[in-house]
Amino acid sequence: MASSEEDWQSSRCLVECNRYMLENNIGCDVTFLVGEDKTKVLAHKHILISRSCVFFAMFNGPLAEKGQEIALPDIEHSVFRILLQYLYCEDTDIKPDLVLQLLYAAKKYSIQSLVKVCVKYLELDRSAENICTIFEQSYIFDEQDLQEKCLAYIRIHAPDVLHSNDFLELSPHCLELVLQDDLLRVDEQTILSCVLKWASNKCTKKEKEVSSENQRAELGHLLYLIRFPLMGKEYFTDVISEMDILSDKEKVELFKFFYQKGSKITTFITHERSEKIDELEARDSEDTRPIQTCIRYHSVYEDGSWYCGGEPDAVAFTTNRPIILHGVLVYGSYIGEGVYDITCSLYDTVDHEVATRRTRLKTSESQHTYPVLLEHPVTITNSKKHTVVVKLTNAEGLDTYQGKGGTTSVNCGTVRFSFSKSKYSRNGTDTKIGQIPGLLFTCGEDEDSDV
Repeated sequence: MASSEEDWQSSRCLVECNRYMLENNIGCDVTFLVGEDKTKVLAHKHILISRSCVFFAMFNGPLAEKGQEIALPDIEHSVFRILLQYLYCEDTDIKPDLVLQLLYAAKKYSIQSLVKVCVKYLELDRSAENICTIFEQSYIFDEQDLQEKCLAYIRIHAPDVLHSNDFLELSPHCLELVLQDDLLRVDEQTILSCVLKWASNKCTKKEKEVSSENQRAELGHLLYLIRFPLMGKEYFTDVISEMDILSDKEKVELFKFFYQKGSKITTFITHERSEKIDELEARDSEDTRPIQTCIRYHSVYEDGSWYCGGEPDAVAFTTNRPIILHGVLVYGSYIGEGVYDITCSLYDTVDHEVATRRTRLKTSESQHTYPVLLEHPVTITNSKKHTVVVKLTNAEGLDTYQGKGGTTSVNCGTVRFSFSKSKYSRNGTDTKIGQIPGLLFTCGEDEDSDV
């Protein structure tokens, strides 16, 4: 009769046998030299081949490794051990300080089930102190859903996030995604202060003097995503005018905007960041994807109103990936308070009306934009042209604000909108000026499915 040490198989299930063989290096036929110190880790090719297409190609493809020792200098020993435990036994004992490295390893070896485990862990582990790191990694690893959830968290907890140490380490691209968010819940003064600290940190790391000139060089075009016109004339006079981060020409433009009635401003964004849209956030509680806003115009035209006589305003658009359209933003009354009867419709690529809504909206000149939802969210396939049509009427003939400086292409995180003029627009709205300043959407699944 075999001894207990010889017959370790009988009392163990398949998973336990796999673990025993891994931990005791039984029957191993491949050696990895892991990390910079080249720690030896033994494993079994057939297990790795059965769990990963990358390992399959490594050991069984036309470019298969010839030697028995394989160097993995980019993965730490502790991370690789967790990876093997998962492949052998489905163990998911993830350590908080190793999860990002484990995600990298899972991506490298195309272990999608482990990628999902890591992403889920990160979703549950978010805080103001680590969200920027998770956001940055989600961008690097092209985890779009996680990226959007990080943006939603940053939006809600913006003051704490912007004051965190992690915020100072954001890449310029990820910082741009944060600054262009129209639902960011923080005042522009705080944004300016924290962004200047970010720029100072970049200067210090590059061993450059922390000066206004160097801060501006680090910020580049990001400076124009800070909405200086929303800071108010007193803050401009007391603080901004004394700073050297803006050029004299930009200061003069802001001075005229604040103190000369009717003065135009083209350098900086003038529309406000929206507050919480209660009606949108009351949607299906199982849909946790964040509502995003695509803004078409650079600014609001303050010197002239938009006529609302019942003729439709419209704009056509396509996207580079599927989205779910929830509704639109419309401009409110140009003078005083106004009540508008609104019809909002969506037409597909063959001019079929796929959704509509009739509602009444009370507006005030103190707030520029208002959300108007469709009767139900509509899934829109990428590259398929759709058209939003809005008709506003007011019994007293009150006009609305209008947007200016529109473009034909707008990037909103991972979604790129392409706008074009619509035949339905009989009130003048097009890609450059008019009504319908924004679209309200969530990202859909990356698959082709018609409306």
